[in-house]
Amino acid sequence: MLGVAAENMVRDASRIPNPTLREMIGFARKCASAPQTITAEDYDRLGKCGLTRSQMLELIAMSGLAVCANILADATAMEADEMFSAL
Repeated sequence: MLGVAAENMVRDASRIPNPTLREMIGFARKCASAPQTITAEDYDRLGKCGLTRSQMLELIAMSGLAVCANILADATAMEADEMFSAL
């Protein structure tokens, strides 16, 4: 996925070889874990990678959706798919 083994991406996004993807993953993680800490510089870095405002908003929305999905899965004691169990 994204040119890097999933287990490495989850643990260390700095290993993603593509700088744009690395920046996007870092931003998405920040959105999901500490959205109140997002700064103008975060958006500037994404813009320098060529992302439009619409694409930045999509990253924010998908990060929020992932958080919501995790809450639903945890609250309903959903079992992880095999793919995620291997990580």
